[in-house]
Amino acid sequence: MFPHNMSELPIIEVIKGKIDRLIADNRQLRKEYQELSAQRDKLKVEKRDLEAEIARLEKRVAVLELSESLAGRSGNTKLARARVNRLMREVDKCIALLNR
Repeated sequence: MFPHNMSELPIIEVIKGKIDRLIADNRQLRKEYQELSAQRDKLKVEKRDLEAEIARLEKRVAVLELSESLAGRSGNTKLARARVNRLMREVDKCIALLNR
């Protein structure tokens, strides 16, 4: 148990100090990791919500553009016809899927 000579004692104390420091650093890093993981999860949820909002707004813009085209305000009737045709094809696909 006791060191064979007195010069071993400081080495053991130095090693013990380093181990204590490593344990303290490990605890701190684990705490930071948990905090960063929670922040990451929160940001993922926020990102998903924002992406859903973007998709909703893009659909609204498309509807508004189509309604303006159909009302003749945009002056681009070709674009309006193309959109109506695309929407009709989508509706036809949905009807075909429902009839299966």
